[in-house]
Amino acid sequence: MDQITSAILGQLRDSLVQIAFVLGTILLLGRFAKAQPTWTVFALMLVPIPLMALTMRWPWLNWVIPIYNPLLMLVLLVDAFFLSTSANQLSMHRAMSRKFSIGQPNTVILSLMNTSGDTVTAVVRDSAPLGLRDGLSWDALTRPVQIPPYAQQEVAYELTPGHRGVFRFEKIHLRYRSRLGLLWLTLQGGRPESVKVMPDLRRLKWLRVMASKAQSAGELQKRSLGLEGTQFSGLRHYFAGDDIRKMAWQATAKLDVPVVRTFTHEVEQPILVLLDAGRKMQVPYQSASGKRLQKYDWALNAALAFMTVAIDRGDCVGVGVFSNKVIAHVPMGGGRHHLNRILEALGETSVQAIQPDYEAVMLQFSRSLKRRALVVVFTDLIDPLASRNLLSSLKSFSSNHLLMVVTLADNEAGQHVSTLPESAYDAYRQGVALDLSAMRQQALSVLAKVNNAIVIDVQADALDEALIQQYLQLKQRSRI
Repeated sequence: MDQITSAILGQLRDSLVQIAFVLGTILLLGRFAKAQPTWTVFALMLVPIPLMALTMRWPWLNWVIPIYNPLLMLVLLVDAFFLSTSANQLSMHRAMSRKFSIGQPNTVILSLMNTSGDTVTAVVRDSAPLGLRDGLSWDALTRPVQIPPYAQQEVAYELTPGHRGVFRFEKIHLRYRSRLGLLWLTLQGGRPESVKVMPDLRRLKWLRVMASKAQSAGELQKRSLGLEGTQFSGLRHYFAGDDIRKMAWQATAKLDVPVVRTFTHEVEQPILVLLDAGRKMQVPYQSASGKRLQKYDWALNAALAFMTVAIDRGDCVGVGVFSNKVIAHVPMGGGRHHLNRILEALGETSVQAIQPDYEAVMLQFSRSLKRRALVVVFTDLIDPLASRNLLSSLKSFSSNHLLMVVTLADNEAGQHVSTLPESAYDAYRQGVALDLSAMRQQALSVLAKVNNAIVIDVQADALDEALIQQYLQLKQRSRI
């Protein structure tokens, strides 16, 4: 009995030693072949243990057990280095834009190339930076893929950044099964690269095209209403329906054909855009479409769209970003190069968690204006004390300039007001929302009546379109 026990213990010791050898082999495979065992390998490693119980009935198993794990170790080595697709036969590449638009889905395409004669079953995962994958887990960036022999496979996914700045992608990770299915082989490819999250350039381009089409489609209506401008641009032949008051009688007499004068809108009109980057603009704002950005980013997107349309129409645009001091300032200018200067200057700005010094900043900008201008101020009117300071500071513009104040409609307070309270806390919150909403409406009323300002207070999704439409109407009526 003692001999049987010692024999079993000896076999168990030998099996544990062999298992240790297999584990060592797995560690070496992970170190040099970038391989990880599947659960099948661990199950195969435990096979000799139940076989030892059968050696009493089948003694020939005593010859199998000692060579089982070394044989398994050899199979793993052959599977990793000789049978499976090598890392040199697989390549990866990432294709994407160098500039992402904030709040918009930006597509990233991973291209996987297989130059071997085998079909590769793999799992690919990109190392997207944390700031670009808000709300996305690693599982959302992991995609299964099968790459046919001598073929290329593409995997696409989307990132919707919620913050501006520079973000860095690391290498692409690929895990693929070995030929026998015993190992997961890992590979890193591609190259690290950086992207810059800019304001919403995609919507800016779309609004630019829409404004251009709207202007072209409305030219005939403007002429019929006498809204084509007051600056003389040239002469042309008379057509039925033209205003008889615009007849050029001297030219008509010389040419002996009816000739009318044509007019266009005044160009190089000064427009000053001021962006509040104080603590009130730091609050996240969720639009009706579900997009969630800081109020400052909503204002920045709308301001850039407005300035693009204004520059396209020949006006001079200057811009300033301020909190308790001037953060960024681009003097008046026009043309595409000036627009690029504005994009570069404003793309790096961010909100500061401090109270703006409206009086000093507004006075500084008002002194920089040498002639009558359209002044567009992007701000918020939630804080009653700050709103009073802002209203008094804007008087420096309202007397000599055309003032426009742009704010985001307070949809959160509106939701609290419209809902029926179910508890004492809900009733208290509704009361606070009612007070804030009333003070906000009073501030907007003061802006419109006392400061003679044009007030735009709409939801975030419609902010840029409402602003551009108001600007085009002012141009049609020759108010700027």
